[in-house]
Amino acid sequence: MKIIFWKVLSFFKKNGNSRFWHIVVFFFLGISSTIWFLSRIITKPTRATYPCMRAAAPIMSGFIIYLITLGGTVIAFRSFRKKLASAKYLAAASFLIVAFIMISLSNAATKKEVSASVMMPENHLTANAPIGVASGLKPGRVVWIWDEDATDKNLVPANNKANWWANFTNKEVVDEMLKKSILQYTDLTTIPLAWDALFKYFNEQHGKGSVGYKPGEKIYIKINLTNAGSVSGTTKVRDFERMDATPEVLLALLKQLIEQVGVAQSDIYLGDPFRTFHNLYWDMLQTAYPDVVYCDGKGSNGRHQTVPTEDPIMIFSDKKLEYRIPQEFVDSEYLINVPCLKTHDTGGITLGAKNHQGSVLQGGVSSSGQSAMGLHPYLPQNSSGYGKYRHLVDYLGHEQLGGKTLITIIDGIWAGRSWEGYVEKWNMAPFNGDYPSSIFVSQDRVAIDAVGYDFLLEEYKNKENKAQYAYMSGTDDYLIQAADPTQWAAGIEYDPEGDGTPIESLGVYEHWNNATEKKYSRNLGTGNGIELVSLKMSDINSVVDLNDPSNPIAAKIFPNPAKDNVKILYHLAKPCRVTAEIFNSAGEKVTTLFNKNEISGEYNHPWNVQNLSPGNYILQINMNSTQGNSVSTVRFNVKK
Repeated sequence: MKIIFWKVLSFFKKNGNSRFWHIVVFFFLGISSTIWFLSRIITKPTRATYPCMRAAAPIMSGFIIYLITLGGTVIAFRSFRKKLASAKYLAAASFLIVAFIMISLSNAATKKEVSASVMMPENHLTANAPIGVASGLKPGRVVWIWDEDATDKNLVPANNKANWWANFTNKEVVDEMLKKSILQYTDLTTIPLAWDALFKYFNEQHGKGSVGYKPGEKIYIKINLTNAGSVSGTTKVRDFERMDATPEVLLALLKQLIEQVGVAQSDIYLGDPFRTFHNLYWDMLQTAYPDVVYCDGKGSNGRHQTVPTEDPIMIFSDKKLEYRIPQEFVDSEYLINVPCLKTHDTGGITLGAKNHQGSVLQGGVSSSGQSAMGLHPYLPQNSSGYGKYRHLVDYLGHEQLGGKTLITIIDGIWAGRSWEGYVEKWNMAPFNGDYPSSIFVSQDRVAIDAVGYDFLLEEYKNKENKAQYAYMSGTDDYLIQAADPTQWAAGIEYDPEGDGTPIESLGVYEHWNNATEKKYSRNLGTGNGIELVSLKMSDINSVVDLNDPSNPIAAKIFPNPAKDNVKILYHLAKPCRVTAEIFNSAGEKVTTLFNKNEISGEYNHPWNVQNLSPGNYILQINMNSTQGNSVSTVRFNVKK
């Protein structure tokens, strides 16, 4: 219906000088928009916020106002004639005035209707108009963390002839970034507790009850190694000015799963199913964790060769293609999706959904060719516009791909342009001419791609036209359809297993208010869309693990910025006397929250900040014990 609106409105705009077409189009759109709007809103009132409903609303309201004023004009003129015939001139004049007022309102209504023609597809970028149903342990939450020290600003990729990852990526900083992003997503203070919460939420959603990870369960970490596709051998990459997954991110992830969660190395698959797992990854990861199953399309030099499923089990919802997937996906209980932050010359963007372009196999496994090339006609360069069939929705919805995704971690340490991933510095704030040095984390498969899309839109809006891939018409069509089944393409029912059970909403889609504040509806308190938790490493305190005796206390405040009720979360590794104090930005003590003896463990202290004036503050927690003293500080902001 929304496509019909846009096409008819465009036609009207071209033929706007014709009174005949003016009347025909006005009544057609008025009647159809009213019926469509009411039929959808009555059954689900929350649809009123959808972009397509916002396009229909002014058309409907203008039409209704027109009918009311037209009827009022007729009644006013009839009353005028009656009063005039009976010589009641004052009353007649009053009705004449009413008639002219009604005529003015009627003209305004038709002009309002005509102005609705600007509601064309580009208005899918409307800010803070979420659609879909937020998902995840923290519904709709996406954590973005960045640290300029993660990368070396002096890197010039085209001039580098060596392993630029090893020389220009700070392994320790990346490790800390991933740790803090997981903790911030879960609101917990230790990595074992955080991952346990993620597993329990996932298993609850899959009907297994509130149970964590069980020894023996397998996990597949799907990464992006696009530039390894045509590498001969395993000793080099094709071009050092290009980027794939950052090895240090993968090393940090393995460290958490193996050393903190307790997953056996042999129960972890890691790779890009048919790409080459080249030595730049092997040398770093296999040296640290030799028993992890590193997968690729060749299976040489110690790698595990991907095994395709015996039958095609990815049944694309337009019923034209069927693909096999890795048997290793089927054998795993969980999948961790680790895409790169890139634009794409055919797809517009490469994020969580498109990372699965390497998860489908046609005719076997091969590292010398792209097995998913047959799916490129569905991408926006070849199928532009909105309301089209998008196979990326099938990726996000399939029970063995998106359905098994425990968490999505977007690797934006370097980021890249086009499918090749040309490494370049970013101009948008806060990067300001440096590499993005970022990681994004979420359990909402749609929300995390929506946030990544906003970043790519902002960064590439002022680039040369040839680089503005994110602005292809239809780039986010898959996000709209993945979020809301009422937005599906005509004649398409997304059922990627082909078992007669269509998918439901896969998450929430929304755009931020602006690129400076980067606020979504949950940040603003205006809706149940996305919540972006933005973290700069230099502005947050170090959060430590239970078994780290050198840092016995950790603390944080959530939410931050704070408006009213907050939680002060902290962990004590041993019994001590704990004092919590608040200081303003000038270093002056504002209040003491508590001063008490506590045993070791996790603590959650509620507090209301309404007595504080808007501004920046510091929470300082002092721990005193017979073994010594420790201090943990947290910077936070109060907004009214």
